[in-house]
Amino acid sequence: MAFHPDTLCPFCGLGCGDIGIEQDDSGIAPRPSGCPQADRLFRRSTAVPTDPRIGGSAVPMTQAVAEAARLLGDSRAPLIAGLATDVDGVLAALTLAGRIGATVDHERSDALFRNLAVLRRLGWSVTTLAELRNRCDLVLVVGPDPAAAFPRLWERWVAPEPAFPGGTGRSVLFLGGDPLPETAQCLGGRIEKVGMADGPQPDLASLVTGLRAALAGHGLAGHGTTGPMADLAARIRAARYAVVVWAAGLFAEPQPDLIVEGLVRLIRKVDGTTRCAGLPLSGADNLVGANQACTWRTGFPLRTGFDGGMPLHDPDRFDWRERARDADVILWISAFRPEMPEIAAMAGTGTAVIALATPETAFTSEPALFIPVGTPGIDHAGDVFRADSVVALRTGALVDRGLPSVATVLRQIATALEDTSTSTEPSRC
Repeated sequence: MAFHPDTLCPFCGLGCGDIGIEQDDSGIAPRPSGCPQADRLFRRSTAVPTDPRIGGSAVPMTQAVAEAARLLGDSRAPLIAGLATDVDGVLAALTLAGRIGATVDHERSDALFRNLAVLRRLGWSVTTLAELRNRCDLVLVVGPDPAAAFPRLWERWVAPEPAFPGGTGRSVLFLGGDPLPETAQCLGGRIEKVGMADGPQPDLASLVTGLRAALAGHGLAGHGTTGPMADLAARIRAARYAVVVWAAGLFAEPQPDLIVEGLVRLIRKVDGTTRCAGLPLSGADNLVGANQACTWRTGFPLRTGFDGGMPLHDPDRFDWRERARDADVILWISAFRPEMPEIAAMAGTGTAVIALATPETAFTSEPALFIPVGTPGIDHAGDVFRADSVVALRTGALVDRGLPSVATVLRQIATALEDTSTSTEPSRC
């Protein structure tokens, strides 16, 4: 039995680096961490199939790479999506996309673009997890509890005492959502829930509008200029460093970007007189790293296509769910989790699916080609970005199960495409 202390977790984007992993001949298993994602996803067996499959039948890797190159080389509308891999894998996917004229998008990019849509229009003032932990004295949580997607957010970044206190402690206020039981247990008496006066609560957008009106010294229709919103506005203005936290991917309203816009305008109003910043949370499965890599390489964020030989960004047209309807070949990358969406049901008739996924993945419909790949932070080292987008973290390797990285497989496919292209060029003699 071997023990790996202080292992970095690459899954939700918080970058917790204190996971204990036990290893024996049968595989690896985490010691209980309090995070359901880490406790489930770090549990891996060494007894997994490593052979690729074509149509459900095992084949050598060389044959699988050649088949992937054939499918992608013949494609007229390829899509590279999922994109759940480390930065090296994303860069290899972008290189391949440029070679074959594919569109690229991450499976979880909806949450990202709910925020980016507002950033493009207005700009914003945001902070980091470290600032949240070390300086913030008032946390305003807007909407559902982010711990549903980021389980140890409060334990790691809010429960500890600030490094630079200078005040009377830290308060956590919930507006338009309820703390999860685990959050209430973690934060105890620090939590307060804020809403309108007694009676049915308005939707989240109306609550944000009401708070903005209170900050401006106005009342929302039917609520006057006193009451919970006025009290909350006064507390935000009195704080030394307020942080507004939201997870846009959890918003259920039909126009979530309008809620984000209201929050950005709210923060801007408060930040004129006291320190106030936002903390928009998204980033599971290296979503932020995928977006950073795409921006470095192309000058555009995700949802970018290369069909015309040059990168073109269109956040609506190149949403992977929209693009899947027209794609004739979909290369799906899912190196972190054993789940993937039902791609065949979303795609058109006759669309070939190539899946680069963990060997534990259970497919509802067997893809045309499946190549098992390793997980960054388990089977190989790799770089992933934290959810606040400012820190790149290096994950290590824990176990050798004979699984290649996504980057390795994609570079082999790109090489096979080049070889095929060279062999079919007409002779110049």
